[in-house]
Amino acid sequence: MVKNFGLAKRIDNLSKKINDPNPEEIIRIDFESFSNAERILFQKVEEIEEEFKKTGNEEILLKNAELLLKPSEVILRRITDLYCYVATTLLAGGQNKEIVDYFFKLHFYNFETDLYECLTHLRTWTDKDREEFLSELKEYGAHLFRIPRGYNEDNCKEISELKDSKYLAEKSAQNQEKEGG
Repeated sequence: MVKNFGLAKRIDNLSKKINDPNPEEIIRIDFESFSNAERILFQKVEEIEEEFKKTGNEEILLKNAELLLKPSEVILRRITDLYCYVATTLLAGGQNKEIVDYFFKLHFYNFETDLYECLTHLRTWTDKDREEFLSELKEYGAHLFRIPRGYNEDNCKEISELKDSKYLAEKSAQNQEKEGG
């Protein structure tokens, strides 16, 4: 009963935060929840940013570019871990959490990989391609659908045919070498 009361109280507090008129304040990350190494990293990045603000020297940013991205990686990993933990706990309903964890992570991390590939391709688009896409998105709306299983570069019809033709050409060349040699 105590657990249920505590859970109800946390849900009530979360509901109040969701109704907060200041949306950027809905989620708060406690600095103290990070490890000592992570806090040192955040402080170092803050020092670099302060030095840049004082001097305006872009060389400082270029020299520390990799380090400046690390806090975002840490926070994203923390959010991902939290999401995966909460989702699997709720989906498991107290039963077979280990099995639910496996399947959830299998699909979730495949989703992340697919999204990464999609964004990588997006970066190759021209400004015209982006404008056309956004124009069509605004005109027709975002129609969401389930992507067929296994739809990626490896089985996209055009790419598959191209790979097959290269594969067949290589095999043919190998066979000719064996026969002739």
